[in-house]
Amino acid sequence: MNRRKIERLCIVCRKKKNKEELIRIVKTPEGLIKIDPLKKLPGRGAYICSTIDCVNKLKKENSLIHALKVKITREQLAEIKKELESLLERGDVKGESL
Repeated sequence: MNRRKIERLCIVCRKKKNKEELIRIVKTPEGLIKIDPLKKLPGRGAYICSTIDCVNKLKKENSLIHALKVKITREQLAEIKKELESLLERGDVKGESL
């Protein structure tokens, strides 16, 4: 069986990559913002490269706000960034890392 690779766009650098190389952030139906390492949570999703550069730029840009169509406080964004950095440090994501 020939499976087609699914590509998604990083909301920070705007590069298309295989879905498995990206980290998914989701706004759940309840309105919570979560990192979705298994890429299966229901809700509106946004993808970001698993690189420290894209994680660092995420805080400076409104790309997550636009992609998820939700208001995010500085504190929420800082928490998401911290979780993403932790994922990269542990190597819990596929693709590029620290």
